[in-house]
Amino acid sequence: MANEPLILTIDARQAEQWFARLLERSVNLSGLMAQVGEDLTESTQARFDTGIGPDGVAWQPLADGSGRTPLNDTRRTRDGIHPLSGPDWVEIRADSKQARWHQEGTKPYEIRAKNGKALYWPGMQTRSGKDGKDGPAFVAKVNHPGLPARPFMGLSAEDEQSIERLAVAWLELDAHPAGSTPA
Repeated sequence: MANEPLILTIDARQAEQWFARLLERSVNLSGLMAQVGEDLTESTQARFDTGIGPDGVAWQPLADGSGRTPLNDTRRTRDGIHPLSGPDWVEIRADSKQARWHQEGTKPYEIRAKNGKALYWPGMQTRSGKDGKDGPAFVAKVNHPGLPARPFMGLSAEDEQSIERLAVAWLELDAHPAGSTPA
């Protein structure tokens, strides 16, 4: 007995089942991609409340000095953000036409009245009319100074950690039977 080799026999069936389930899960990641999309959409929309970009830098304040958080008057840009996903991809979209202007900023530009109309905005300067009364100083064009970049799209460090947690949970073999979606 002392001269007999010690033999350890391993039944690989359990390991093969685990690897088969892992392979099955990794072929179609639709559930994971959808969850990542929802999480990223929520974190992106939350930036409109905090006024802090994905890089952790606060957005430039509004020029009117009101202290309001930029991009929150209509919430059009925020509410136009939504996820799309497939079996191995996810994207977050911002559909408002202003989204790119705010994300990247703009150079100075000219705003002209359309169809010969005059421009007016609340709080604009006034001037005396022929009757001596003050009224809005309607103008045909305005030189806009441009918009500062206020990035809201992008992955923050917290987003990257969230994606990693979701991926690990998705691949947990004991936690979810084959074919089910992790919560």
